[in-house]
Amino acid sequence: MCVHCPDVGFYVQANAYPEENIVSEHSEDEQKNIHSEVIRSNQTKEISIQFCVQPSTWHYAKLTFVSKAEEVKNGTGKKATLTEGDAATDRFLESELRLLKKLIDKPKLDLPDQNLSYAMQIDFHLPEPITELKRKNMHAENGTNNFNAWTPTRFRHMNFYSLLRQTYREFFMFDYDLKPDENGTVPGVLNLTTESASGFSFDLGEVNDIGGTLTFAVSMKHALHTNSDIKMPPPILSPASDRGGILAEKLISDREDTELPEDQILIKSNNNSIQIVVCMQLGEPGVPIWPDKCRYGQRLRHASKIVNNTDSVGLIHVPFPESGRWYVTMGLYCHGPKTSRSTTIDSIRQFVGHHKNLLNEMRSPCPCASAAKEYDACIKSKDCLDGMNETETLKVKECMMDYQCTSNYDDMARLFEIHHKTATEEYVAVNNCNTSVVFSVSSSPCVAGRCGNFGRCYHYMPGGFVFSTCVCMKGYRGWDCTEHSQVPTNMSILLASLLLTLSNLIFFPSIYVALSRRYFTEGVIYFFAMFFSTFYHACDSGEEEYSFCLVKIGGLQFCDFYCGLLAIWVTLVAMADIRQQLAAPLHMFGAILLAFGTELNKQSLWVFLAPALTGICLISTSWGIRCAKTRKMYPSRRYLTVWLPFGICLVCVGLVCYAFLQTKQNYHIIHSIWHIVMALSILCLLPSRISCTAKC
Repeated sequence: MCVHCPDVGFYVQANAYPEENIVSEHSEDEQKNIHSEVIRSNQTKEISIQFCVQPSTWHYAKLTFVSKAEEVKNGTGKKATLTEGDAATDRFLESELRLLKKLIDKPKLDLPDQNLSYAMQIDFHLPEPITELKRKNMHAENGTNNFNAWTPTRFRHMNFYSLLRQTYREFFMFDYDLKPDENGTVPGVLNLTTESASGFSFDLGEVNDIGGTLTFAVSMKHALHTNSDIKMPPPILSPASDRGGILAEKLISDREDTELPEDQILIKSNNNSIQIVVCMQLGEPGVPIWPDKCRYGQRLRHASKIVNNTDSVGLIHVPFPESGRWYVTMGLYCHGPKTSRSTTIDSIRQFVGHHKNLLNEMRSPCPCASAAKEYDACIKSKDCLDGMNETETLKVKECMMDYQCTSNYDDMARLFEIHHKTATEEYVAVNNCNTSVVFSVSSSPCVAGRCGNFGRCYHYMPGGFVFSTCVCMKGYRGWDCTEHSQVPTNMSILLASLLLTLSNLIFFPSIYVALSRRYFTEGVIYFFAMFFSTFYHACDSGEEEYSFCLVKIGGLQFCDFYCGLLAIWVTLVAMADIRQQLAAPLHMFGAILLAFGTELNKQSLWVFLAPALTGICLISTSWGIRCAKTRKMYPSRRYLTVWLPFGICLVCVGLVCYAFLQTKQNYHIIHSIWHIVMALSILCLLPSRISCTAKC
């Protein structure tokens, strides 16, 4: 015992060292594998701390002195001494919250250097085995005495079933199903009861399993029978796949062959509510908590999915899932007619009214801080509180339990759970309730192998890493190309396409001037720059509604960039006014290097700067040598004072538009300006034969 010593914090985390600053933050993603406990300095007996571990993973434990303020921030202060059966829990916790919240604002204590001797022992307890008596009881409940290999394993007080993986030829295509019994029959449904949550685990590999979308689908079998208007999700479409629409097949197969159990028919006739709370997490199984939470160690999170008996299918999509062991747990909750929605809302109203003082202590930043004063004024009036509808009541409750608004959101979640259970426990009645569910664990490219009606699924392999993604069309956005908030109208699409294509016609004057001044090579390059730019934008900008592709868009895009860079190069060579014997090799030199640079990275800034800087050096050298030999100004004064500055200004405007002002929304306007400015700059910069004569 040490009266003056601070308490000792015990922290455990998987895959990482448990830092105090991570524990003190309120980020659920960082706290998902942290278990924290405070050991009091006045405790002299043996202390036992239980925490769950992850399979095949290093775990790091840390012991350190903690101050009182740190205990409050970590959410560990006083919680270990409370039990849900305490009659005065609500009043006690409310006073504790006020006391502990005042300690948060106190500065961190300056603790002296102290040493503490301790002895620590770590014991590992295996999952609960299923004894032969339990196995016989399970067979008796199922109405059969035959041995069945398909039996669950008790793990963290939940039933876990084994899954069997089936992998397909394509990337990211696999699924998991229940293991077959001794007769080779795969169970079609999974039976859930209110006595214990059920779940299963499955492993994802490092490369071929993480580039697609992991999908978990679940549905109550009786819901499929009673609801004849159910619209099933579209099947997984894959032309090269052998399995077809596995999700739709499993959820609608044998609909007419499966009879409803008598207790389910009774539940349905009594208008009882059946709800499944689904928890899906990497590395750690969650315990389903009614009505909408999952418990991971000491942390409460929102459930991954809530499935009611009126729902057809509950879907959970995980894009680019991490490798490792995933856990899915499902808890069944059945409520009698007395626990209707109004009873639940009344319980929430009582909780909100009891803890209304928290609305005055909202911290910033808080999403609901602006509405906190309005909520507070309404809650103080009993008539206003009773008149709040469902949505408003739930908003106030979520505001009180938001981790961005209150530092004690863990305590508030625990308070609400205790209060709600106390308020409704006399109504949670439907014993021996069970239901059969159909589920599917599968992986596919993009979202179920497709990208809606306005997208295409592509596979990419950058640097040896393979992944799939949707490429959307016609302005649709989102992971599966279903977000239509920024979809343009047909008229705007047509206008953008015409603007991008017709703006290239401004190159005709440049071509005419080049040919009239006997710059034949330059005129040919300008023509093909205009030609490929026109047809590239005609293929790319029409959103497949007004598009026309002469050849593959990849070839048109390459030629558009390449001819544009080549036009810049031949213009600079023409401005240098060197002999034909040197101009021809320079043209070939630039053509080869620009083709290499365009293929390497056509949108790199150096692909534009390299020919420009080289051309400027060539022009400066040529003009300097000419002036030194003739002792006269070269080129003419009018070209140097009028056309050259004007052309340089146009080029600078075009480069600024291309590099800094161009966005996806204004692309058709800014890029059209780029076409016009670059064509006009050629008219100014391409020298005439008269301009290239030396003047005194």
